[in-house]
Amino acid sequence: MPVQHSPESYSLNSKTPLKRRKQGWKVVLGRLAWSRYTYERPQGDALKLLGSVSKGMQVGALAMTADDQYVQVVGDHITPLNSREIVKAVANAPKESAATYPAFSKDSPLWVEARKDSPAPVVIVKKRRVAVMP
Repeated sequence: MPVQHSPESYSLNSKTPLKRRKQGWKVVLGRLAWSRYTYERPQGDALKLLGSVSKGMQVGALAMTADDQYVQVVGDHITPLNSREIVKAVANAPKESAATYPAFSKDSPLWVEARKDSPAPVVIVKKRRVAVMP
């Protein structure tokens, strides 16, 4: 027996789907944000690292060049960004606080310091079994 649909169901299905909103840039300011994507630059370098920037699959550190141009940095690769879009994202960006990451300091990262209270690891080397053919 065939199923009959009401006329209202046809009108609902015939509507065009809603358009997706364009995804904008997401910016997080702070040292912890940019340290995931690049290394710290020496004093007097042309880049000033600000934080991290992401848009879809495009992620990296946010930096500003000497001529006030925003760029995305991943390792040593630098990609220029649209300054007008980034300025809006930076204005709405959350900032990292020292209260959120108190142990993360500029002097010594957590993964560099050795724990003093932990004992040295014990390594046991066992002899390999050798098959003896009769």
